[in-house]
Amino acid sequence: MKQIILTFLFLLLLLPNKALFAQEKLIPPPLRLDIPFEAAWSGILLTLMEHEFGILSQDRGQGSILSSFREYSSGPLTESHISKIGETPKLVDGEWIRVQYQYEILVELIAERETVLVVYTNIEALRREFLGTEDWIKIETTGKLETEFLTQFGKSLFGEAFNLPEPKRGYRDKDPVYLPTPAERIPKVIGPERIP
Repeated sequence: MKQIILTFLFLLLLLPNKALFAQEKLIPPPLRLDIPFEAAWSGILLTLMEHEFGILSQDRGQGSILSSFREYSSGPLTESHISKIGETPKLVDGEWIRVQYQYEILVELIAERETVLVVYTNIEALRREFLGTEDWIKIETTGKLETEFLTQFGKSLFGEAFNLPEPKRGYRDKDPVYLPTPAERIPKVIGPERIP
């Protein structure tokens, strides 16, 4: 019996633990800036242009910008490159050929000198099955590209010393709090007859 338990524990250690290897999602929250809408809008367009992104659509009234796609990686290392920027789905058959991404940006006017900026990245990977069929699969972002873009935008506007504020930890991200068992929650009442 002891041998079976030891073998079972050994096998558990060999199996990949998804919780240990899962990449942490750090999507940056909306960035509140003390600058006019015009400065934020122009800064976003300039940052996209400097990094050679085309603009597929822009609506100044809605404050929305959609960039063109840019290839991130292709070839035999595509799967490892996908894992750097997104959550790579496991393939049963086939291989990843290419990965590309685009930015979806919202610039929102709050007050005369207050603007909120939200950046999200659409990531797609081209999967080729062994029979030769190809299709684009949406990849869930981890926030790496969004963080890089907002940092580049901030540095172009505020200088090289710019850093994104650390995201506040949400309720689910907090360390677990010790909760007493029901027996521990009931206070012990010591009456006068029990005093030594």
